[in-house]
Amino acid sequence: MASFDGLNRGDEFKVSEAALLSTLVAFIVFSTQWHYGFNWGDEGWLWYVSQRTALGQVPIQDVFSYDPGRYYWSAAVFTVLGRSGFFEQLVANYSFGVIGLAVIYFALFRAGMSRGWRIAILALLGVALGFPRHKIFEQALSLVAAAGITLILAGPEKPKRWFAFGVATGLAAFIGRNSGLYFFVAAVLAFAVLKIHTHRKTALRIAGALLAGIFVGYSPMLLLIIRFRGFASAFFQSVLLTPKWSWGLRIPFPWHSRVGGLHGLDALQVRAVSWLCVAVPVTYVLLLWSGSRTHSDGARRLAAGASMAGIPYLHHAFYHADFYHIAQGVVPFVVAVGAFSQHLWTRGRRGWSLACFSGLVLLVLPSWLPMQPLVQHFRTKAHFPETLATLPLDGKIFEVPAPQAQIMRTVEAAFRSCGAADGSFLEAPFYPGLYAFLKTRAPSWDVYYLWPRSADVQEREIDALVRNRTSLVLINKNASFDGQDWLKIGATNPKLVEYISTNYQRTDTKLPRGFELDLLPQTCSGRLP
Repeated sequence: MASFDGLNRGDEFKVSEAALLSTLVAFIVFSTQWHYGFNWGDEGWLWYVSQRTALGQVPIQDVFSYDPGRYYWSAAVFTVLGRSGFFEQLVANYSFGVIGLAVIYFALFRAGMSRGWRIAILALLGVALGFPRHKIFEQALSLVAAAGITLILAGPEKPKRWFAFGVATGLAAFIGRNSGLYFFVAAVLAFAVLKIHTHRKTALRIAGALLAGIFVGYSPMLLLIIRFRGFASAFFQSVLLTPKWSWGLRIPFPWHSRVGGLHGLDALQVRAVSWLCVAVPVTYVLLLWSGSRTHSDGARRLAAGASMAGIPYLHHAFYHADFYHIAQGVVPFVVAVGAFSQHLWTRGRRGWSLACFSGLVLLVLPSWLPMQPLVQHFRTKAHFPETLATLPLDGKIFEVPAPQAQIMRTVEAAFRSCGAADGSFLEAPFYPGLYAFLKTRAPSWDVYYLWPRSADVQEREIDALVRNRTSLVLINKNASFDGQDWLKIGATNPKLVEYISTNYQRTDTKLPRGFELDLLPQTCSGRLP
């Protein structure tokens, strides 16, 4: 039986199969769904910052963003493809997803799992990577963490493995500081469990190897700090801002969830997610302890490794517990349960094995499938076809909600009529995808007017509007996340809203969903189409 201890003959074939099948799964998910929908908030934010990075701007320093790694990855894909459209952004997302799938598939291979089990787990992971598209980076990294911890469990006294996981931790932090922290917590958890089981005295060597690896993996961030003057200060400020990026939501356990007024797929999805929230942490706790023993077989060890890697990601999933964040943070659960099902199968407990894997399928498919862009599109087209419209984005045709298409077309026409200058258009509070759509630079560093800003910060935003001669503003004063009034832009950025209301004139253009288009008098008024 294959193991994780060292390299075996035939690993080249395993790597090739992992790369080929992972690419195939990601391609199927991508090719069947890419042209449905465009989230001009979070997806658009990723696209916009990636565009600016490709043009030479520095994430965090020059534009409000997450950690730089994902944007440099996207910019590299843009360079290879020769375009920086939304289609290319999705290609970048899913190509990164291939890395996570391939790494975990290789781990399944090395754990001695049969091809049938490997493909079944890979297929479920493909479903999970279908939503949300802009957070494939977090999902893929969690799979890398699961494979890395499993590698450590198979050879805990080998510093090279801790060093390799440290490198992965540093790189994960360069892509997203949360993921870097989760990797580190998973390593500490693995060390603690192994220490209890084995009582071996290798703590200093292991800690040194891990920290050295983290330094190497995080070196791209250190190079940015050295290379770009002002980046260190911007990065420090972004760290202080991190706790304010989200707010707690109650975990949708079954006793919290309400399905009143819902029916069909919607009711099924809510119920499945509520039980998923119970099954994930319970499974992790049950599997990590027994599977981390050195005499465990490969599949059981993988189940334990995925559980250890998954536990820290529960913070990501459950702190702001809408399904967007749950879907990003519980992907290792698929690996943990799938591997344990194989373990039961090989031990002759086939009834329990099938029950375990069937339960996994019954949690994953109803939770993720209704949220897939393809399913959402077909459901809308079947019941409300008039609410869909086609929209060209950099030469590719996307189908989006008709009100969204109307707003984007109106804004594009107004922007062109007003001169289409960088910094001349402002969107608020949280639709940065419009900047990417128009291929223009935002007038200020901030592109998400969601979080409460101080008076000084708002003054800088106003100064940026004056400096850039911003003449066109699309604003929605009633929009908020999760229906919270304190998140409306009038509450989070009152001075900015007051400035816009006082100095800009609302046009007669009728827009849906509470949007309004405002002009700076004597700039482009009278020239709108």
